[in-house]
Amino acid sequence: MVKLSLSLVFSLMFSNPVFSQSKEIVASFGESLPPWVIEEGPTGILVNLLQDCLEPSGYQLKPKTLPYARRIAEYLTNQVSVVTDINEKTIAERGLKGYYTGDIYAYENFLFSLSERALKVNKIADLAEYSLISWQGAIAHIGGEYAAMATQNRKYSETHNQKTQLRMLLSKRVDFIQMDGQIYQFYRQELINDNEFDETVAVDRAPLFGKSPNGFLFKSEAARDACVTNLKLIKENNKYKDILYFGS
Repeated sequence: MVKLSLSLVFSLMFSNPVFSQSKEIVASFGESLPPWVIEEGPTGILVNLLQDCLEPSGYQLKPKTLPYARRIAEYLTNQVSVVTDINEKTIAERGLKGYYTGDIYAYENFLFSLSERALKVNKIADLAEYSLISWQGAIAHIGGEYAAMATQNRKYSETHNQKTQLRMLLSKRVDFIQMDGQIYQFYRQELINDNEFDETVAVDRAPLFGKSPNGFLFKSEAARDACVTNLKLIKENNKYKDILYFGS
């Protein structure tokens, strides 16, 4: 009778979604961030990176793409168990609780302008004189000298649609755009393919901002530890070598 009861208990446990999906990880990603996050699938560099750091330990990733600002909101309300594109500064400012991987990958932001306009800036503060459109959340994420410039610049704006940034640059509606180099290359090629961008048009690129390191914030300590362990192996195999940041 005892054996039958135990068998019944285990049968019920593993047929219950709470137990059968206990190793499912729901993660929030900002939408419209190709090639980092591509909504179709979803897939992209960042989705693949998180998947590769979890699957060797038996976790199943369920990616969820959201408007960029909402990815944190859903973490706070326990609708997701991992939030991406997080750093220590954002964790402190938003009072986020969880287990951080540390900085493990990095965007590299550049300032772009049309070469024909010959606009020159030597430091971030110089941008206060120009119109500039950046990505949503840049002021909070970068902070420091950048935030001081942006809050004083009436011609500064942010958008969640980074393809729009490039269109505004090409149409000369803004002097500068600020975005990650890989995102710029992705949208540049898309606009060329759609005949919206003449590939002979020269664009200047200035590395004023350096790299912007980020990581993943987990609700589960065990899942965070597994991710970090597996990422070290991934780094040794030189996968994602152009974007991995931790331990460097």
